[in-house]
Order: sequence, then C-alpha cells, then structure tokens
Amino acid sequence: MKKIINKGLVLALIAMMGFASVDCQKKKTDNTGLLLAALFFLNQPEYTVVLTGTLKGADNLPMKDGKVSISDAEGSSFLSGGQGTISDFTSCFTAGAPPASGTVDGEFTLLFKTPSLNGKLAFAPTDAASATNANGCSSGTAPFINSLASSDFTNVTGAPGILSVNLKLEDRQNIDQVGLSGNSGYSITVKSINVFVKGEYTLQSPTVGENVCDGRRLGGGPRIVSGSLTGSETWNGGILLQGTVFVESGVTINVAPGTAIFGQRGSSIFFKRGSKLVANGTAADPICWSSASSLGSRFPGDWGGIVTIGDSGATRGSNSEGTSPQPYGGTGSLPGTSNLEMSYNIVEFGGNEVAPGDELNNLSLYASNTTLNHVQAHRGLDDQIEAWGGTGSWNNILATGGLDDDLDLDEGFGGPTLGSGATITNFISHKYPAACGGSVSTDPHGLEWDGIHSDGGVACNSPGAGLIARCTTATLNKFTLIGAGISGGQAGRLREGVQATLTNGVAYGHALGFRVDTATAGTAATATSVRGQSGQTTTGAGTLLTVTYDITSLPIVSDGGINTETNCGFAATKPDYTLVSGFTGLGGAVDGKWWDGWAVFRAR
Repeated sequence: MKKIINKGLVLALIAMMGFASVDCQKKKTDNTGLLLAALFFLNQPEYTVVLTGTLKGADNLPMKDGKVSISDAEGSSFLSGGQGTISDFTSCFTAGAPPASGTVDGEFTLLFKTPSLNGKLAFAPTDAASATNANGCSSGTAPFINSLASSDFTNVTGAPGILSVNLKLEDRQNIDQVGLSGNSGYSITVKSINVFVKGEYTLQSPTVGENVCDGRRLGGGPRIVSGSLTGSETWNGGILLQGTVFVESGVTINVAPGTAIFGQRGSSIFFKRGSKLVANGTAADPICWSSASSLGSRFPGDWGGIVTIGDSGATRGSNSEGTSPQPYGGTGSLPGTSNLEMSYNIVEFGGNEVAPGDELNNLSLYASNTTLNHVQAHRGLDDQIEAWGGTGSWNNILATGGLDDDLDLDEGFGGPTLGSGATITNFISHKYPAACGGSVSTDPHGLEWDGIHSDGGVACNSPGAGLIARCTTATLNKFTLIGAGISGGQAGRLREGVQATLTNGVAYGHALGFRVDTATAGTAATATSVRGQSGQTTTGAGTLLTVTYDITSLPIVSDGGINTETNCGFAATKPDYTLVSGFTGLGGAVDGKWWDGWAVFRAR
C-alpha cells in the first residue's frame, strides 16, 4: 500500500487535502480511510472544453473587438464549482492577412470545466459601446467594430442564446458537440473544440522539471500550509498552499532543491515587507510552484502565484493586487533589503482573477530587491513576471505559454542606485496558440515596460517624499521573443517615461512589431542588433527604436511543434531556442542551452 501511495497517488492526496487537517508528511502509518477518500475524489469526472469560434452579426460580418461570455443557464449548474461568467474578447486585425496561426477577425476562445457530458449554458456578446466604424479596430478598448445597429443586440440583455453542449468522448474534436439556439442579431461559427478528461495525461519524455511539477518524485502526502507564517522555516518534499498564505515580517522561507509546492484553487502566497524567500534549486533538482489540480486538468489561473513586497521603493505608494492588498512603495529606498533569491525554479499556472480586472501573476514583485537565475514562468493567466519598482539581477529567464505580458516592468524598476539601470540577460518569451487552452488578453505582449503607473502617479525625477526619482530604467541583452500570432499581441510596448535599451535580440511570430509611446515626456528607447519579423514596423515614435524587420521564418532550431501542431508541449520533442544560422551573431537568448532538461513545456 505504501508503494502505491508513494508512486501513484501523491497528487490524489494533494487534490483532496482540503478535507483533512493532518500533516501527512509527519504520518508514518497508512490511513486507509484517507486513501479511499482520495481515490473517490480523484475519480469524480470532470471535462475541460476549449471552444474556439467566430462571432458574426446578422449581416454575417465578424464582430471585432468585442466580448463574448458564457455562464450557467437559468436553473442549470452545468459548470464545475468555482466558475462564474467566463469571457473572452474577439480578435481584430487592422490590416493585412491574419497571422500564421490562422486567427481571424471576430475569433474567440472559451475554456470551461464541467462534471457532465451534457448541459446548457447562457451565451451572449457584450455591446459595450457604439457599433460603427466597420473597418477599424479599437486596440482592445471594448466595443464591437461592426456595421450592426444597437437594436441588433436586444437579445444580449434580454434572453441570451443557449449554448447546448453534448460531449462525445469517442470524437472529442467534433464541432457538433455544441450548438447555439435562441439567439438573435448574432451567430457563431465553431472553428474547433478540444475536450480533455480529468486524470488523462499523455505527456511524452517528461523533463526533470515536469516530473517534479507533476509530483512524480514525491513520497507520501504534502504538508499543508495556510494562514500566517510567523517563524522561519525550511520546506522540502511536497507543500500544499490553502487560501492566501502570508509570510510575516522577519520570516525567511528556505526551499530545498526538488521541492514541489502546490496551490489550491484561489490560493496564493504573499511575502510581506521584511520577509524573504530563498529558493535555490539545481538543474537536476529544480523547485516547482504549481497547481494542485489533477494532471491533465491544470490550466492558467488555477492559483494566484507568488507575491513579494520589499522596501526598494517605487514611483508611487500604493497597494498590491490580491484579495488582501498589501501596501508597497512609500518611503522605500534603493537598493533596499534583498527579499527574493531564486534559481532553477518553475512557477506555473498562476494568475487567478481575484476580482474583475484584479489578477495576480505567476511572479508579482512589488518594490522588491530580487535575484532570479534560471527561472521559468509558465502558463500564467495574466503576466508571467511583473515588477512594480524595486531592483533586480536577472539572468536566464524563460516565459512560456503566458496569456498576457511575459515581462512587465513598471513604476521605476531599475538598478541598485538611482542613476543606474537593471540589466536582464538571456530572456526567452514563447507564446502558445489559443487552442492549448485559456483566454488570452486583448494585448498579450512579449515585453510591456512602463516608466510610471498609467494614472500618472508622480512625474519621473520629481518624486514625492521617499519615492524613486526615476522611471523604469532597464537593459534587455540577448533575448528571443516567439509569438503565436495572437490578435493585439506585440513583440514589445515601451511607454510612460521608460528608459529602455534592447540589444542582441530577435522577435518573430507576433501580430505586431514593437511600439514606442511618447505621450509621457522622457520616454527613451534604443535598440542595437535587434531584428523583427519581415513586413512589420515599429509604431509610435519608431525613430527611437531601430529594429531591422527582415525575419521570414522561425529563427530558432525548434519550437517543439507547439506553434505549428496541436501537441501543446506534450510531444517527445521539446523546444530548442538555439538561433539558426544567420542569427547566431545576435546572441539571442543563448549562452548554451541553459533551459535544457529542467524546464517544462506541457500546456496543462
């Protein structure tokens, strides 16, 4: 029995630990009742459906830049618990052909989970504003851009259409598994359906990191961590986070190599000002922070991710995101106290939305002094890594399968002194196609760098008491940005007083190239030896950023088939981000295959 628990049922125990209050790591004897409860919990059916379709109006034209939503129909409880209204924005292309992924105007992707094969959902588009300007795009600001009159949307607030779902496990990609009825003024054309069954997991040739993240190297059940931690600890083996975990001031959490930390749905971990996280793994024993959902049923946003709050300042004093926002910025000063050290870590499936428009990220770094070396952020629902102020030394950073920005810097992030900038070396951003699951944002960029907060905060170099007297100042050296042609997605957007330097990089596969916005005085962006996709341009103040747009094919050895097939990282072939001949002089993100063997790539 012990052998069965150790090798095959660790994640079953993790998934049902919410029913128990014991510390399984300290328990030496079998608990048959616990095991049977775990088996029962694991074997409850659940199906995840990824639906891609095109929304069209009564005139059969695509509805662009809008929003579609599904929810339980009146009197129905078809969706699994914890799911409310599920929405996605429809795509919009300003000019030219759709990107290589085949995305078209009006396209949306919805992901929902259900315990039943058959049921009904309420389906409705949102008419947020006027329905004019049929040839334009609003850059994701909300309204449908279509020739429909507002009267065509009377069904939206009155009686939404009914989406009937009839799943066929013997033919899971059959587009006839859903049908829309009762709608008026609009229709949908189903492009693709993929159905995933809880507990089914066909990963080929897993990496070391995938085995750690999937709990295959653990013995016994996890230790439950919840509430506030008031004393320093060392974590090893398996850890299960429940709810919002707060690490209080003065506490250091040391994480041993090979540790796997699992977050239950809705959980997150906040390191308060004055606390510290030290998580140093190795290539042979990486540390993983993942979802507690069953294998094959993990998706972006399953849990909240890691939040650190330091004393290294920002261009404003404010509160973090999350269910219990924490203050940051204020009277911080550079460089501040080191509060995060992380090497050979994987943080995945984070970024749950705790309130409308309030999403956490895989890694949220507020006014923090951070050291990141060989760190992967994977399949985040919002940003993969986001920093508000603070400083950092970052090398060998991999961001894969994220649904919003992969590297987001804001509010005065920079170097250890006021006059210096931070340097990030060897950065890879790799977007996954929408068919791999999850709803992408309206502007899923590789880079999004802001000098100050979008509300203006304080002007750079004119701070209030104790605030950083600079905008975000950073250099990105040796980088590779691979897109999936997602509407609204740019290789990078630089704005609001940012001082950005890009050197030795390639960008390919995004819907748009780089953009530099100079509405805020002082914005500066330079590029040296940076190449982008042929046919694209730098928009905004393009003269500030000199990029050569001449790449006509994938500039890396292999994307693992993730962007060109539907394997979504489950195949035996893994990405090889080594630059092909003709690009090697740029450096890209390659100082040897530093991601090889320990990183993860499966999409769920």
